[in-house]
Amino acid sequence: MKKLLLIVLFFSPLIILAQNNFYLGVGNISSFAHTINDNENYLSKNMSDIGIYYGNNILLNDYLETSIEVFYLNHKVVLAQEGDNRFELHQSLGFTIKPGLYYNKQGLRFSGGVLAVYVFDKNEVLGNQHDHFDESYFYGLEYIYDITKKVSFSLGYMFSKFQSISKLTNHTLTDFSVIKYTVQYNLY
Repeated sequence: MKKLLLIVLFFSPLIILAQNNFYLGVGNISSFAHTINDNENYLSKNMSDIGIYYGNNILLNDYLETSIEVFYLNHKVVLAQEGDNRFELHQSLGFTIKPGLYYNKQGLRFSGGVLAVYVFDKNEVLGNQHDHFDESYFYGLEYIYDITKKVSFSLGYMFSKFQSISKLTNHTLTDFSVIKYTVQYNLY
């Protein structure tokens, strides 16, 4: 109990400061995934899907800013199709911390965090499905531009080294990356 109280007291200035800077975002994502099959590399992609973001900007001073964000990415990348069997990187939920520089309506942030990744194998005829859930760590970079005080645009890239072995095909997912174009509405 004492440890919890100390943690709350330590972080309470950030919590109080952070209450005024929340944002909601929605954007287009392009997902790219690498698989291997018999020592051959394959690239699978989905060029247009959706990402949803909820975050909080913490302004440290006029030039330094940190954002804390949770998000949903709808990848839907078919990694392999062998006969009636499909291997797919479907979606992920994430948490990220993005420290960076901010100056004159523009910002550059580094990002790092953790993803809960959902991958599945499915036999399209029989309907049998094998679900894979696992965590993955990622890093990335993001550029942000404030169009107005309430609306911002961001362009970002993230990369995750993530291995998932297909149960129904001969493919293994090795890594994936995402390019995102996002519009954010600042709630403060």
